[in-house]
Amino acid sequence: MKVTINFFFSKKKKREEPKYQLPFQFLTLLTEVDAYMTKWRYQHVQTVQKMIGSRLGTGGSSGYQYLRTTITDRYKVFADLFNIPTFLIPRMYLPALPKGISEKLSYSA
Repeated sequence: MKVTINFFFSKKKKREEPKYQLPFQFLTLLTEVDAYMTKWRYQHVQTVQKMIGSRLGTGGSSGYQYLRTTITDRYKVFADLFNIPTFLIPRMYLPALPKGISEKLSYSA
């Protein structure tokens, strides 16, 4: 999966090709879902702190103290997607696509 994800994120020229727009948009939406989950966790932690303080949680956990630890990167749903920029190749180092490949990637008739 890392190779596929890296392909869509690292090679800007290729993700601009029409055939790769939907997969690129899908991967981008997955990172947004992950960001919304993190935001929800943070808001949940704040609500729990206001409601029960430092008492035990409803599931027998340590409550607020436990929930606070779930906001870290360790609990990201799609952590690999957020780590991709580490492996990106700068666009100026990417070769141009050969014309034949570029034509195959487009939707033109």
